[in-house]
Amino acid sequence: MLSVFCREHILERGKNMRKYDRKLVEEIRNRQYVKNVDGIDILFKPVPDDDREHAMDPRLFEIASMKKKMFSDRAKGGYRLSNERYRPDKVTYDLIEEEINCDERLIPVNGTHMIDLYIYRRADINDEVTPVLIYLHGGGFTAGDIHLFEKQMQYIAEQSKATVVFPEYRLAPETPYPGAHEDAFASVEYVYDHADELHIDRNKLMVAGDSAGGVLTNACVQMDIEKGRNMIKKIYLLYPLCDNRPIEDLVEYDWSYDYYPMLEEQKEIATSRVDRIKNAAKKGAVSLYDQGFIKAHEPLMSAYEASDEILSKFPETVVNNSEFDYLRIGGEQFAKKLKRLGVNVRLVTYCGCDHGILDMLGTVVQAEEICLCLADELKAM
Repeated sequence: MLSVFCREHILERGKNMRKYDRKLVEEIRNRQYVKNVDGIDILFKPVPDDDREHAMDPRLFEIASMKKKMFSDRAKGGYRLSNERYRPDKVTYDLIEEEINCDERLIPVNGTHMIDLYIYRRADINDEVTPVLIYLHGGGFTAGDIHLFEKQMQYIAEQSKATVVFPEYRLAPETPYPGAHEDAFASVEYVYDHADELHIDRNKLMVAGDSAGGVLTNACVQMDIEKGRNMIKKIYLLYPLCDNRPIEDLVEYDWSYDYYPMLEEQKEIATSRVDRIKNAAKKGAVSLYDQGFIKAHEPLMSAYEASDEILSKFPETVVNNSEFDYLRIGGEQFAKKLKRLGVNVRLVTYCGCDHGILDMLGTVVQAEEICLCLADELKAM
């Protein structure tokens, strides 16, 4: 039996909790430009207040400098999962000015368990039928929850006037593969099958995900294609993991630091941001999610390895990368592959940024701009 819990978030209006001038968000948009790189157009979103090429965003440089010391101190005590799940360095702020309602539901998955769905809508749209975004969060399959992403979901719902759904899929190591995959796809099917009840247009269903959430987004598309349901109309991949093979196996594009030009005075910090993800991509690195149940190169974990037949059927796709993110190169290669196969794909790069920027809404300018981009994509459906 389906259990349903409802609650209404009545939030203080008119807040401006940004730690930056809001004009910087518009500055990114005013200065963005398109450049063709190796046969594919890339929309570059520049640092809003530093004109130097390959400069880190000043806010992110300051945060990354503090993180480098934090990670160094933590490393002395060895790996601790609790350090990944509790991240006091990730702070978000309320940016909304309208009332946002949240319907919290427990939904069944495969008849074996239930997961939580958070469904956000503006209070002023009543029973209007809207597009819908299902957002699959990142965190390496081991971390991330509603507490880190709620303010982003509320802001996207406010700005888009669409419905935003956030599943809390099960995490590793308690739940290894295919747990998160099952929960993610069950969320898509639930939203699609309950479209009338949720007042959403099932023909305007978009799935987005950051990092590991990008893996889940790509996997949901593959499962959707294989089942022939045609539920997902658009996907938005935010600094996604698209090629999960060990770095030693990336022979097609010969990964190297040459892909990441850096300012000499920022090189130590910028390199540390690339290395944070790169070090987990080495052959033999332990994955708390796969636990031997799936290989790194299999398509449901590494969409780049999916067949051309499957990839050619992908819906409209946005691949949104960060300049100083190890995963950027795999994301670019994935976008190029989709383009060669005739998929409507757009490639975006945030200059001066690293992995995980959406986690700091109100602290990092680009996090707000990403929310606005997601809202724009929903409004365009």
